[in-house]
Amino acid sequence: ENRDVSRRGFLKGALLGGAALTMSSKLAMAEQMMTGRVSVRDIRSAGLKPGQVDLSLNENPNGASLHAIQAMADHLTTVNRYTRDSGDLRESLIDALAAYDRVEFEKVKPERGSRRPPPTPYIFSYSGSSEFLRLLPMAYLSREGGDVVDAEGAYSSIRRAALSISEELGVPVNATSVPLTEDYRHDLDGMLKAITPKTKIVVITNPNNPTGTLLSFEEIERFVNAVPKEVIIVIDEAYIHFGRDLNYQRAMPLAMTNDNVIVIRTFSKAYGMAAMRVGYAVCSQAIQQKLSFYMTTGFPPVLPLVAVEATAKDLYHLRRSQQVVWAFQDRCYEEFDKLGLEYIPGSGSFFMVNVRQNGTDFARELFKRRIKVAVRNRD
Repeated sequence: ENRDVSRRGFLKGALLGGAALTMSSKLAMAEQMMTGRVSVRDIRSAGLKPGQVDLSLNENPNGASLHAIQAMADHLTTVNRYTRDSGDLRESLIDALAAYDRVEFEKVKPERGSRRPPPTPYIFSYSGSSEFLRLLPMAYLSREGGDVVDAEGAYSSIRRAALSISEELGVPVNATSVPLTEDYRHDLDGMLKAITPKTKIVVITNPNNPTGTLLSFEEIERFVNAVPKEVIIVIDEAYIHFGRDLNYQRAMPLAMTNDNVIVIRTFSKAYGMAAMRVGYAVCSQAIQQKLSFYMTTGFPPVLPLVAVEATAKDLYHLRRSQQVVWAFQDRCYEEFDKLGLEYIPGSGSFFMVNVRQNGTDFARELFKRRIKVAVRNRD
């Protein structure tokens, strides 16, 4: 009897067996959670020990696409080699992303004998989408300084990076954060008024983090058309996949038609691949050239590349991730209504709720129960 088992066959069998267990157990758990018949100790979440609940980083509790896991397994025995088929993988990945956003662009044939991929509106980071947020201020502010405009009560990574550059390099940087509107949305009119001749970067986080509010495409388009063309407009769409209107027009077309617009996305949230550290952006060649001076170049890492190429095509996994988030949000909103708590219905994978007490103290009590949340105390 031949007792040898091929590595590929073993991995495939293990993955398929794990898939069946994971899918069935998660669906059953979701049904029980909706009825309120489970406790924290019963909860199983991909990537955490049983009984742990971590809502503080907005990670995907479903884990990665099974197709992505299989793709990585298929390439485990080739990690001793540089990625020789990265061009084909990159092209396939871009095609999948463009199809999802329903955008088209003219493809350029690669130069004969060139190792460089042909130019496209897409640029990838293998240090997460946060690399773009960190390097944009470096690219546009490190020499002469300048001003940054963003929204107060929004994700502030670019503002922090800009002020850090000012402190470290001694260049003049001013950051203006415009308060949100009464319904916790970006005040685009106020942000437009805050732009000065010294402004280099304007930041929109959509959906906003942490309020979860969503701007319409038309609102953003009007803003883009009104902003001076020499000002770089950053649109951070890290959570754009969680909006419930499946016909919502995302901002990618604006980056395709405006040289000063960059739209940034991540595979960490809806796609469940935070540990892979892959982000991407759509922008003009002018912005790409600016960023290229600061970004790491060379062969892309094979496992993250094959994983995101596979997951970009797996719309079932994306839809399921959306549905789990929406069901959990609806369940929480129902309970908040019963308790009379004020909350902001979110278009991200999170929401804000006023617990009517000190948020830090409340979070400590949750932590004692093995639940981690993020806190934004309001005076």
